[in-house]
Amino acid sequence: MTISIRELLKQKEFWAFLFILGMALLNWPLLSLAENESEIFGVPSVLAYITIVWLMIIALAYLFDRGYSG
Repeated sequence: MTISIRELLKQKEFWAFLFILGMALLNWPLLSLAENESEIFGVPSVLAYITIVWLMIIALAYLFDRGYSG
């Protein structure tokens, strides 16, 4: 049984999945992985990690909302 992307985005459980994913990615153990003194394009790695995760969560929320309401 295959599920299309459109059907997958219409499921309400993805909002719970998105919340849990955000909490897991922005939690202490994963944030401590990026705590070293390295920089990415002149930006501290922790700030780059938080920004990338934040943008990813916003993009997923947008896609899920578009798929759920459309």
